[in-house]
Amino acid sequence: MRSNYARGVSLALVLVGLAGPAVAQDAGVPSLLPLPPVKTSYPVAQTAATDALWSQGVVTPTAGPVSPSPSDQSVMSPAYDQAMTAGWGGCANGACGHRHYVYANALIMTKEKRGGFVTSIDSTTFQPEVFFCNPGFGDLWHGGVEVGTGWCFGGGSNALEVVYWGLYPADHTALATGSLDSMINFSDVDYNGGPATNSTTGAAIQQVNYGFNFNSVEVNLVGNGCCGGPFGCGMCGCCYGRGGSPWGFGWVAGFRYISFNEDWLFSSDTTDTSFDGDPTELNYRVQLDNNLFGFQLGSGINYCVTDRLSAYAIAKFGVYGNHIEHSQRIYGPAGSGVLNNGPYDGEVYQVNASDDDLSFAGQFDVGGRWAINNSWSMNFGYRVLGLTGVAIAEDNVALGNLQNIDGISDTQTTGSLIMHGGYVGVTYCW
Repeated sequence: MRSNYARGVSLALVLVGLAGPAVAQDAGVPSLLPLPPVKTSYPVAQTAATDALWSQGVVTPTAGPVSPSPSDQSVMSPAYDQAMTAGWGGCANGACGHRHYVYANALIMTKEKRGGFVTSIDSTTFQPEVFFCNPGFGDLWHGGVEVGTGWCFGGGSNALEVVYWGLYPADHTALATGSLDSMINFSDVDYNGGPATNSTTGAAIQQVNYGFNFNSVEVNLVGNGCCGGPFGCGMCGCCYGRGGSPWGFGWVAGFRYISFNEDWLFSSDTTDTSFDGDPTELNYRVQLDNNLFGFQLGSGINYCVTDRLSAYAIAKFGVYGNHIEHSQRIYGPAGSGVLNNGPYDGEVYQVNASDDDLSFAGQFDVGGRWAINNSWSMNFGYRVLGLTGVAIAEDNVALGNLQNIDGISDTQTTGSLIMHGGYVGVTYCW
């Protein structure tokens, strides 16, 4: 009985001894006990097994090369690595480490004109012939350019930028020929040895020439929210991946200078239908220069349509001190017009005045950007800009009572205007 009990205990000890080495090594010898499953993505390195457990007293080397340990293998998916380095579609997300940017846009814009007046009528039928109003001078398109550059900081989400944009000056003319009378009363002025009305009554030709130019310089601080925005270095690179949202927001604050100038000229000739230096030619010119200095605030919103295409809207509003220069002259090839009555009787008709007033400006842009790659983007959009509290020609041209120099010198600064148009260009970040 004791013998059977001893033999059972010995058999159990042998089985435990066989199972222990089998768990500790994998040398191709089958295990007597079931092993837990091994994850194939994390192979276990083989180690040398000692045969001393089998009473052989020698070490048997493992077969085959040693597999790499788990610490040598990446646990990140290729898609994650791509998003962290180059981004979806081959360009990086967010500011992408950019620290500088430049951009340039070509502009095509027009100035709305809804006021005005008639300058010339047919001397027989009294029908209007020359208008300074919308049909002749409104909705006329001008070319221009916009350039900007910036330096990014704060991880690329903020920037200090300088922006210029302007429209090329262009003149437009409305004229008529025949027998024309001026609706501007020049009876208070003498010219070429007689009343100036001799050159503006029964004229062979009369015309109005008008031109304006616009220039804007901005120095701004801009910033984007945690999910990106439409400003600064955020103008480059892919769209998705910035905070996990397709929406982005930003802000702008800075100094702005705006120059808006108008040049208005009425001309009349009783000799022929061309302005070629005849002494009977008479000109009445009004020039207005608005110089706005002030601060602006604004915000922008950005939406990722795809990983490369984003749509945005940007609004800016500013309050400005407007310094205005205002000049008027009546002249021709025969010399200057001279006042023939009033407090300035005998003096040349000439107005040189300046004024200061408060003006407001608002600008709204809506458009899109296409990320060509991580550094280059294409821009396109539409812009509307409005000014109020400015001096414009239709408010300051004197249609009569020209001897009232003091009243004419009191510049009218309650005018307003709207310009709008499209633009297209590129942005480069590095």
